[in-house]
Amino acid sequence: MYVRAFPDNGSQRQISNNGGVDPRWSPNGRDLLYRSGDQIMAAGYTVKADAFQQEKQPRVWIAKLGGTQMPLPLWDVDSSGNRVAVITPVEAAGTPKADHTFVLLENFFDELRRRVPLGK
Repeated sequence: MYVRAFPDNGSQRQISNNGGVDPRWSPNGRDLLYRSGDQIMAAGYTVKADAFQQEKQPRVWIAKLGGTQMPLPLWDVDSSGNRVAVITPVEAAGTPKADHTFVLLENFFDELRRRVPLGK
């Protein structure tokens, strides 16, 4: 993983030690998060004037992410920086049930009007 200035001045800084994919800027403004294998790594940094300075070593932020066999970016961090959403594939029938379920309902008022028509 590399960081470049914007506008691009041709310089770049290597952030990761062993490669990485799916980078995210953390909401705290002090870390660059990225996936490395089945882990989420955090590379700390500071910006002084126009100079980007990273910490010497990235650290493990989440030790086991899961769901990394899928090729798309399947994780993201919330705006507080305290939670991570991960999309994982459904496993075999014997797999334990997930602790939480997330339901996204789009077009709530259209669905409400369909189920409860006006005047009834």
